Amino acid sequence: MWLTHSMTIGGGPTKLGLLIAFIFSCLCGQALGQYVDDPSAIQNVTYTYDNYVLSGSLMLKSFPNNMNAYIHYQTYDGVWNMTGTTITVHWQWENADNTYGNWSFEGTVGPYGISKFYVYLMLVESGATYTDDNNGQYYVVANGAPRSTANCDGYDVVHTSVSKGVTQLGLALNGKGCALYSPDVKYLTVSITPYSKDLVRIKIADAANKRWQIPASVVPEGTPSSHSIQTKDYAVSYTNSPFTFKVSRPSGEVLFDTSVSGLPSLIFEEEFLEISSVLPDNANIYGLGDMTDSFRRSPDTTLQTFWNLDQGTTRLNNGYGSHPVYFELRDGMVHGVFLRNSNGMDVALVPGQITYRVIGGVLDFYVFTGPTPAAALDQYTSIIGKPAFVPLWTLGFHQCRYGGTWVSTQGIKDTVDSLQQAGMYLDTVWADINYMNEYQDFTLGSSFSDWNDYVATLHQEHLHHVPIVDPGIPNVSGYGPYQDGKSSDVFLKWPNGTLFLGQVWPGVTVYADWFHPQSGTWWTNQIKKFHQIDSFDGLWIDMNEASNFVTPPGYEPAYRINNNGAWGVQGLNSRTLSTNLTHYSGISEYNVHNLFGHYEAIHTHSALSALNPGQRTFILTRSSFAGTGHYSQKWNGDNAATWDDLYLSIPQIMSNQLFGIPMVGSDICGFNGDTTEELCNRWAQLGAFYPFSRHHHSLGYEDSFFFLWESVTESALKAYTIRYTLLPYLYGLMQQASQTGNAVLRPLWWDNAMDTKTYGIDTQFTLGDGLLVTPVLTEGANTVTGYFPDGIWYDWYTGSAETTSAGYKTLDANLTHINVHVKGGIILPAQYPAKTTYATVRNPYYLIAALDKSGTASGSLYVDDGISVNPKSSQLAFNLSGNTLSIGLSWYGFRIGPKLDQVQILGYASGRAPTTIYLNGRRVAGAKVALSQNVLKITGLTIDLNNKSVLQWK
Repeated sequence: MWLTHSMTIGGGPTKLGLLIAFIFSCLCGQALGQYVDDPSAIQNVTYTYDNYVLSGSLMLKSFPNNMNAYIHYQTYDGVWNMTGTTITVHWQWENADNTYGNWSFEGTVGPYGISKFYVYLMLVESGATYTDDNNGQYYVVANGAPRSTANCDGYDVVHTSVSKGVTQLGLALNGKGCALYSPDVKYLTVSITPYSKDLVRIKIADAANKRWQIPASVVPEGTPSSHSIQTKDYAVSYTNSPFTFKVSRPSGEVLFDTSVSGLPSLIFEEEFLEISSVLPDNANIYGLGDMTDSFRRSPDTTLQTFWNLDQGTTRLNNGYGSHPVYFELRDGMVHGVFLRNSNGMDVALVPGQITYRVIGGVLDFYVFTGPTPAAALDQYTSIIGKPAFVPLWTLGFHQCRYGGTWVSTQGIKDTVDSLQQAGMYLDTVWADINYMNEYQDFTLGSSFSDWNDYVATLHQEHLHHVPIVDPGIPNVSGYGPYQDGKSSDVFLKWPNGTLFLGQVWPGVTVYADWFHPQSGTWWTNQIKKFHQIDSFDGLWIDMNEASNFVTPPGYEPAYRINNNGAWGVQGLNSRTLSTNLTHYSGISEYNVHNLFGHYEAIHTHSALSALNPGQRTFILTRSSFAGTGHYSQKWNGDNAATWDDLYLSIPQIMSNQLFGIPMVGSDICGFNGDTTEELCNRWAQLGAFYPFSRHHHSLGYEDSFFFLWESVTESALKAYTIRYTLLPYLYGLMQQASQTGNAVLRPLWWDNAMDTKTYGIDTQFTLGDGLLVTPVLTEGANTVTGYFPDGIWYDWYTGSAETTSAGYKTLDANLTHINVHVKGGIILPAQYPAKTTYATVRNPYYLIAALDKSGTASGSLYVDDGISVNPKSSQLAFNLSGNTLSIGLSWYGFRIGPKLDQVQILGYASGRAPTTIYLNGRRVAGAKVALSQNVLKITGLTIDLNNKSVLQWK
């Protein structure tokens, strides 16, 4: 029944009825004063609330054509105290000024109940907006309380054992149990497994029945140390009744504590799991993605849903991937918590606590203790897998376009020619779905019949090519990929054994079951055949949440996660695969939905490795899960040509560093919508410093290529000259990330963790620890204010020292300028930039040595062949002190062809330039020296980098 509660409120001075908060004396000849504090503006409010739906009607005194009304509701206090959510009130018919019209409303609200609501009025006149929030006068929803947790008494420890350092606990349900959304599991097991001195795993599972757990072959679970761990950077304790557990540092600082006052200690039902942990006030939490939000998650009102969704970069909604991990920065130290669970879930941050609500699986937590940011990320990626090491060519500039002028080989060729004529840097030409025949994977359309000949031409110019491949396979008779897949029985099915049919770009489609043992072979065969007609260098796997243009029927659990920010309005099956589908060996889509894109990346990696044995792969995915970065790279999906999306790209990229995906970027100049010259200017500047740097634009909008505006061309050339100059530095950061997981594009606190002023900054970043980037992110600005951590920072362009102590500084930033600074104490390896990575890495090296307060600097250079999986390589170490630069070999295995021909020293304190240059004790006859504004340049060198060397100046 719908009408479980009904209430009517009549007129009078105690009702809602406030309209405009501020009055202009005249607006287009109409006085608005009659709507201010009008006690009779709202009449006859009636409402019902049942099954999470609030609906009703009211009469409003109307101001024709320009007034809107909303229901603003507040959920119950507690974990879901998320305010600010509104329901649109619909005007049922137009009526004259100052007369009453009938309005209605209906909307789904939070599954944890609604406490009260008010009517929010908005009046727009002549471009001005007037609002009234009713001064907080609410209608109380008497039956809006959430489901009672009165019987949620948790579990008691009934037996314990310890074997080989692993503690095993048996738990029994205490009392009747909750049965909030499904039956309680009566008996649980808890295993506490030390993995290393700084990593511990605590898993809570059903003792009697097998539940879904992610196979280690899909997402690694790490390997505990085979030796006894004598000294740990953590201690795990627990209480017996009710069972709670706590992870602390040896100092006593609590990192994770499930005894949260006022909340159930543990709920473990068939389809609903809940557990919470204590957080400090105003906690500094980062991660919990995929999301579009500020980098530091709000400690008061974050509600993050994990259900992979084909949803553009909309603030606060769940996105394309699921990464249930967070990093907390506290007093200069970092620790993290990872929940290894692929089921749908909501995670909430409210003052003093974090709460997980999960619709299946087990509670499998890893707590890693850092304490440095780099150590914490190293520990996390030791579980999920280290990031893939990308081929060197992928660090160049990438160009793509969907539709527009890119619907034929000639159209793409014309764009590439224009880029090259404008002097642009370019390494990779992409192809969106327009290249396909009727949007069918692994085909070429008629306007691309000469495509492979053009790709051969690109390869002759040492350029590269990446096409898109979607997971939806059209079930067309005679279409090879469909026929092969059907023969191998690799497509997803309904429980009754019939094929599941969805709809994507080519029409009606089927989808691969990546859990099927033959799916990898089938996918590899299709990719190998495709390579014969399109000799690509990498693959772009899109639409892999998986996306579906229709919503199939499917099971919805009683607890409805906040999918698409709609509190259940958009169910689990909306625009994706049905939760009812059965994967190989009976695995339910309900449990593995969030793994679709991740598993596709695994199979694509295997296919490309088979295609080119011994070579690194390049795969760009949209959907991801914990560990995807071990196989694939990522872009942030369908952003928009807005200033807000320009800013949000920075926290998105920084968050993915925490997820173990360092090679990530956003579509430069925006994917959806028409950009402006100014916005594209600022985006070209910023995008030059994305780890993955690609310009891409959507169907139906004007072209936005860099060469279309003179100022954008200037901006792009200026910024990408820096990128290609620092290609050796960026490549070294990627190699380091592949070994340790360390972030490439970093928040300012990464290398300044004690500086609390950096904790909330996400409008600047550093590349590694040596380069600070301060972009313009606001329209119309010609200056930008940035924060400089303690130390000397040198302007990239002039070499002048900007600051030596921490603080904010306002910098000039004309339309074609992005501020870049080099950190004192760092030596950056560089090469003279050419228009491709191929040509750049064959040019001579030079060093940019930025001196610190002590007059010293250090750095390194990593070199290999740029493509091999297990390459021969060399690592050089540079150290500068006083008048001496030492070049050492950390290891040697790859012969370096280009010579070092220049050294630049920023912050050179001596007032006079040296007159003599010595290499290994011998005078360098051809060396030249120039000193200008404390920048010393020593040129004319031909230093062989395959040997240790000492360069001195006197």
